[in-house]
Amino acid sequence: MKYKRCCLKRREAVANELRQRDAFLAEVIEWLKNEHGQTLERASEETVLIRMLRGPAGRSMSLVWALNDYRPADGGPPLLARYAGRADLDASARAIADGLTRARLGVYRVVALDGELWIELEPLTGGERLRILTGDGLEWLGVGEILVARIDTATSVPTPWGLGVRFAAGSERRWRARLASLPADPERAALIVLGFHPDDAAEPLPDGVDLYESTWSIGDEDAVIEALEDEDLWECIGEAIPTGWAFSWPDDPTAGVLDLGGGAGGDGEIEAARLIVYEREMTLISADRRTLVELGALLEQSLGWAIPARPETLAA
Repeated sequence: MKYKRCCLKRREAVANELRQRDAFLAEVIEWLKNEHGQTLERASEETVLIRMLRGPAGRSMSLVWALNDYRPADGGPPLLARYAGRADLDASARAIADGLTRARLGVYRVVALDGELWIELEPLTGGERLRILTGDGLEWLGVGEILVARIDTATSVPTPWGLGVRFAAGSERRWRARLASLPADPERAALIVLGFHPDDAAEPLPDGVDLYESTWSIGDEDAVIEALEDEDLWECIGEAIPTGWAFSWPDDPTAGVLDLGGGAGGDGEIEAARLIVYEREMTLISADRRTLVELGALLEQSLGWAIPARPETLAA
């Protein structure tokens, strides 16, 4: 009875709002095809890989990005903001347009849920928690999992706009590191979030640990990465956050070297050092000075064709 009085009534109200939103969006899409077809085509060129790799969710999120975030070549506002500013919109359509325009792409952690009723989300970038109704596959989310989606807060209960993508709870630190380094430009930031997959990124280095590092200039980034991938002793652990590619040096934990936590070559091994290759620079990082010097010398021996020897490694 409580469900019928409260939640069911809310669902009926939201369903009515979503029907109105769908009708509104049909008009928007028709307007866009007639007035901004070329702009939509240019925007779609930016999201080809996202649509290919993420299927229906990628296509849905890419279209919304083109409406909400993409800056047309004329330098004016995004397409949906232009539609919202039309003088011929009635009050209902304008309210829907304004709500969707404000719906930014967000990354959320599931903090609580009732599988049949609602899901509570916390933005990883900070801010108030949101409670949304279950449905459209969201009921399969688990506490701690990560949801990338747009939430429209202009409806009576916050509702997702378009499809979202879920990620394992263990990816939270990689997501937080990626979000902390996003550019200020909303268009670029949203595109980076759409294209990011935590499984392809190295685990962030531990907080509060004193790290030693050595840096070399390199001339050919691709050649260095290819050489490192052929080395049996180095393991590629994915894209470094925020940029570059990261390689792990796994070692036996009995050596007493601090584990950097980003990957290991096998059971019972730790990441004793990490190598980050970015454009014309290569940086070796370790929490142990001796490990850093020894691996630096080994790198200069194996990659002597690509990097100059440093004085400290020559002395070692």
